Amino acid sequence: MPDQIHLRFGAKPWDPADSASLIEVFDRHDRPTCGLLEQHDQRYLFDCVEGHAWDINVWAYVPVSPAQVAELRAANGAEFAGRVDAVMRSGVITVALAVGDSLEIAEIVTPEMLAGNVYAGVMDAVLAKIERGRSTAESLRKVQLTP
Repeated sequence: MPDQIHLRFGAKPWDPADSASLIEVFDRHDRPTCGLLEQHDQRYLFDCVEGHAWDINVWAYVPVSPAQVAELRAANGAEFAGRVDAVMRSGVITVALAVGDSLEIAEIVTPEMLAGNVYAGVMDAVLAKIERGRSTAESLRKVQLTP
């Protein structure tokens, strides 16, 4: 099984680490929103799952095989969207939350966690990670306020 992508917090989602290179852009708005990255001789599909035009957005990264890359390159429109969905279902996804084009938190999502819906599984993982962070921060705050 390929390694998960290594992210650097503070990096741009489409340029997520010093060791990653942007290979190809399939879609963009004011920035790349879907494409291919390469890191340590492994290619990854990246996709902005939510918040394309917002300051806060959710990104997914999944390892891709050469055959999957060829299928993505050959597809258009609804077929392309279906190929992206199939690639996301095929492996372990690294999901990241970005604020102001800066990666802030990340979580791993296994195919079993998707429960048939890539979007819902990815968003549930991000929200759970945020909630865990918030409850940890509240616990620390209580400890700091205790005389």
